[in-house]
Amino acid sequence: METVIADSDDAILGRFGGAAIMGGGEILYTDMDQKTILVFDKEGKYMTRFGRSGRGPGEFQTPRNITTDQDGYIYVVDSRNLRISIWNPDFSYSTDIPYRAGAGTQFIQANRSLFIFTRPFARLPSGFDRVTISEIDRNTGQVSPFFTYVIRDWFDVNRPFDSGSNLAITDDGVIVASGMIDQYPIRLVNTEGEVIREFGKSSKVVYYSEEEMQVRIDAANSIHPEYAARIAQGRKFKHIYSNIEICDRNWLWVHRNKEFGARDEIDIYSLDGEYETMVTIPPSENELQMLGIYGDKVLFHVTTPIGEVRLHVYKINYSNI
Repeated sequence: METVIADSDDAILGRFGGAAIMGGGEILYTDMDQKTILVFDKEGKYMTRFGRSGRGPGEFQTPRNITTDQDGYIYVVDSRNLRISIWNPDFSYSTDIPYRAGAGTQFIQANRSLFIFTRPFARLPSGFDRVTISEIDRNTGQVSPFFTYVIRDWFDVNRPFDSGSNLAITDDGVIVASGMIDQYPIRLVNTEGEVIREFGKSSKVVYYSEEEMQVRIDAANSIHPEYAARIAQGRKFKHIYSNIEICDRNWLWVHRNKEFGARDEIDIYSLDGEYETMVTIPPSENELQMLGIYGDKVLFHVTTPIGEVRLHVYKINYSNI
């Protein structure tokens, strides 16, 4: 492990909204409680913050997803303010682009282009739901439609993806989609919504037993009652993420985390779905979610057994892959 972002005397991590790594190695953390973006250097030391609570320029109501583009500009989804907020590489405010985010919103980088995926909360006049991918153009301030898929049956296990899917897009415009909570394999989908190929492994959802839940609540209560309340009211299943990223070597990384204390595994495939190899992360008592690959670094959102949130940055040694 190279860097750990955690609570310190200089910065307390509020409710997690998103994270990203800039070209210079600075780590960005979206704090939904303080409605701001915390900035840490590549060693994990707090540097500064930008944005504040409000509805005006440079202000946030619900900052969530965050990413950067090839030129170092920073993009933040602010769903309650109905916009994407754009910031300069020096953390000064630039502009806003109107955008109505829905469920499962996420940024997607592909071939120097930036896309955004979401499932709008408003249904179509037909009563069906849909998921959309749009392309963001910072220079024109426009968000243009790229792909729309109408979901006619939520119980159709053969649908290409849904709002819980994690996505990537190849330079050829092929959409790579994971299944929701790892129930379905990875799928390659063309812009007509047709599944080109399925590959990868699927896993069953595993629930905590009553005894396991009580252990988690007791451990959290020993730290702070608020942690215990969050766990008691939160999800009861062991989250098995299936997050995917395309690295700059045109490999598809598929992270399927396991239950607390187990070894995390990242399967690596070619972009046409051929299995290449596996990368493992040593067992720990934490739950990991891969957020992104940035050159030779991979960023994880980490949850401890008592509900504390951290960011971990691992260095990729490609010579061993």
